[in-house]
Amino acid sequence: MSQSSSSSVPSTPAPKNVSATRIFLRGLAISLPPILTLVILIWIAHGINDFIVQPISWAVRSCIAQAVEKSRPLEGLVAPDGLPGLAFKDRSYRLLPEDRTRLLEHLAQANESTRENATNEVRRHLEDLAFMPLDQRAVPYADYRDAVKSQGSVTKPLDVMGVYRELAATRYFQSLFHLSAVAVVISIVTVYSIGRFVTHRLGAWFVMRVGSFVTGVPLVGAIYAAVKHVTDFFLAEKDPKFRHVVAVEYPRPGIWSLAFVTGEGMAECVRAAGEPLVNVLIPSAPIPFAGYTMNVKRSELLELDMSLDQAIQYVMSCGVIVPTPTPPAKTANGVAEPPSLPGQSTQPAF
Repeated sequence: MSQSSSSSVPSTPAPKNVSATRIFLRGLAISLPPILTLVILIWIAHGINDFIVQPISWAVRSCIAQAVEKSRPLEGLVAPDGLPGLAFKDRSYRLLPEDRTRLLEHLAQANESTRENATNEVRRHLEDLAFMPLDQRAVPYADYRDAVKSQGSVTKPLDVMGVYRELAATRYFQSLFHLSAVAVVISIVTVYSIGRFVTHRLGAWFVMRVGSFVTGVPLVGAIYAAVKHVTDFFLAEKDPKFRHVVAVEYPRPGIWSLAFVTGEGMAECVRAAGEPLVNVLIPSAPIPFAGYTMNVKRSELLELDMSLDQAIQYVMSCGVIVPTPTPPAKTANGVAEPPSLPGQSTQPAF
């Protein structure tokens, strides 16, 4: 018995024709997020390397260079008249007079058949005895040679500390990568040590005194105070009421904007308003740390069921990523009351 046509499996509809522009936009939507994420991470890594890792690496290299440098004054050194040249500087090196006399005597004792061997032997001795003049001082030729080899033949160290800073990276750390790794460890340990230090009364007092001194410097103090308040808001342990994410009707009633509560309102504005005010930062997408700072009435704020991390993610995504709202609470009669806004609790901000 044959099955009826109505009970047969429906055929898959043929796909609609999709334009090339639509396909390109879909590919762009898939490829842009990982690319932009990688670009941002590289930008952050470059900033950390340029302003943290490299300065610490330079400081470590300088300290090692000061400890191991073997330079000496040029006075008392003589030119290598009659001696063979050396790599990198040919015959511009210098010697102690007694070393030059001894090597010249060794060459003079060689006959026609042994002169080449004697010259090579003298050149090997020169690599341990010669000095390279740099400014008003001279460094051992072996140190100069190793520094130039590590840098390449294009760039050569021009001063004594340049030679030993280069040697600090190659001779004692094998490579700049190892030195950079040490710099990262030093920076982490330093930040942790500062945190431990300021947790004690003496450390807190010291930081307060330094901060007072810096804020008293014209221009520098204003920049420092502003930066410190922003970093304290996002990183320091503060009163929880100043870490709320709220919604405020801005730029006009009926339009709600996300905002961060940053502190108490200005006293003059409080007196003019006749009720408590708070400072809020209304961030600009996609940079949550830029925006508008305003004094808003406490009674006009709506507290959002959203953490700082979720709020920053919401702003950076231009509203694409919306935190999951908390399930609505039930009233006494069992009827669920939805919050006033998605992701917003029904409690006032304060």
